[in-house]
Amino acid sequence: MSSGAGPGGVRAMRVTALVLCGGRGSRMGGVDKPLELFQGRPLVHHVLERIAPQVQGRVVISANRHQAVYERLGYPVLADSLSDFQGPLAGLLAGMTFLRTSQAHAGGTAAVGGDEWVLCVSGDSPWLPVDLLQRLAAALGVGSSAMLGSGAWGGHALSGSPASGGARDTSSDSAMAWGREAPGAPLRSQPLASLIHTRHLPALSDALARGERRVEAWLRTLPLAEVPFDRPQDDHAFANINDRSQLERPHPAP
Repeated sequence: MSSGAGPGGVRAMRVTALVLCGGRGSRMGGVDKPLELFQGRPLVHHVLERIAPQVQGRVVISANRHQAVYERLGYPVLADSLSDFQGPLAGLLAGMTFLRTSQAHAGGTAAVGGDEWVLCVSGDSPWLPVDLLQRLAAALGVGSSAMLGSGAWGGHALSGSPASGGARDTSSDSAMAWGREAPGAPLRSQPLASLIHTRHLPALSDALARGERRVEAWLRTLPLAEVPFDRPQDDHAFANINDRSQLERPHPAP
């Protein structure tokens, strides 16, 4: 996919999804949580099922354990360059570095490398919106005609408040979702559901070197749009699995 004008004047984009599976799993006794079974399949399978079609199979996986297992999913697998489980920002650093420096990779269902944006998601969120990329990109006035076929998208661009609507935010090049983690819950910022331009790789590297480990704190140093996911079908879209009892439920408890 190449950049250029898309339908309706929406600029085309090149984007790869980064599925973050590199954590300690400390809330569940140190298990590799994305590989835990949920409804008969590993959690990460549910995430890939929702995310991979949005990026035409352009996916990389951040994982620091069981890499051979993740490789069998058919996508490139990246370990953190920082040791001792430094958190999601370290996985994001590995993913953005790969996309900025690699020209192509044959490990997935589509070539990746050199892409301009990374769609960052968590490997333990099995209900992510099937239009996550579409709505985040709409807030920036960018999109891929090859993926989506149309520039006429729903979604919101924000100005100051995640509950406000408005025109596309042409001053921003990255976007973060706001969404619910259970039916009836308030909208909360979702830093692990973000669309980030890879031009911010040097800033990310510098932030990590200074000791920053908070994803949202770093995102807020970028030109960032905040996008509410507040439609009825989004009522638990950003729930993730944090204990074994949740693995037994088809939907999160209100």
